[in-house]
Amino acid sequence: MIFSRYVAVLAVAAVTATPTAAGADTTLGQLVYNFTYSASQSITARDSSNSLENPNEGGGISGGSNSGMSHYAGNLTDKGTMTVTVVKKQPDGALVVMIGEQGENIRRASPAECVVYGNTHVICDPNKTVYTEEYTLLRFLASNFVDPSQLDASRHWSIVESSGDGMSVRADYTIDSNNSGIMQIGEKRSVKESGAGHLTTDIETKIGYDFTRLVPTSVDEYATQYTDSGISGTSKTTYQTTLQLVSDSMAKT
Repeated sequence: MIFSRYVAVLAVAAVTATPTAAGADTTLGQLVYNFTYSASQSITARDSSNSLENPNEGGGISGGSNSGMSHYAGNLTDKGTMTVTVVKKQPDGALVVMIGEQGENIRRASPAECVVYGNTHVICDPNKTVYTEEYTLLRFLASNFVDPSQLDASRHWSIVESSGDGMSVRADYTIDSNNSGIMQIGEKRSVKESGAGHLTTDIETKIGYDFTRLVPTSVDEYATQYTDSGISGTSKTTYQTTLQLVSDSMAKT
């Protein structure tokens, strides 16, 4: 519940169409990743408009004397496997996939159909559960995620977008090393949402990428999300996701 807004940040999309179902006989192969996931949140909230009220009444975990403010904290961790079935490759390089995961604790989701684009946009079936760590992987899966024609002299490219609902995104990618197509790519991504809450999310990611197979082989993402609601309170949430490719049925032997 307290971590749900992060999903929207990862799944920023310029279109609203939902993916259409594709027959299982059209699948191109399957990718399996081991994953770890952790989230930690700290909230300072005003539980009472009366600053003289006992801050520990009403369920607050802790609070400053006569402040009307309480402090809350929560943590969530899990690990397991994530499976991606590649259903179809579209002419523009986007992929239609089915993604699901099996965590050891509570992060369990049956396969959901998604479309992923080279500009890191992701659209998933709104009637299915897709966890934040799944979105972390999805945004790097399109076959044209790394487009040599978009690189500058420093092996860098950017994605800069804004939407009518007040959300803006800037993502910078740099190929830090390239050994015969085995790449290490750095991502710095900032998402800002205006309006109530002033949501800001800063993401730093290290991506291992096999350009010959057009798949991410490892992902290590660290994200910090901060919400400032003025006198109503603030919240800070940190997320860390790691992914390691352990099986690729599409790989040439």
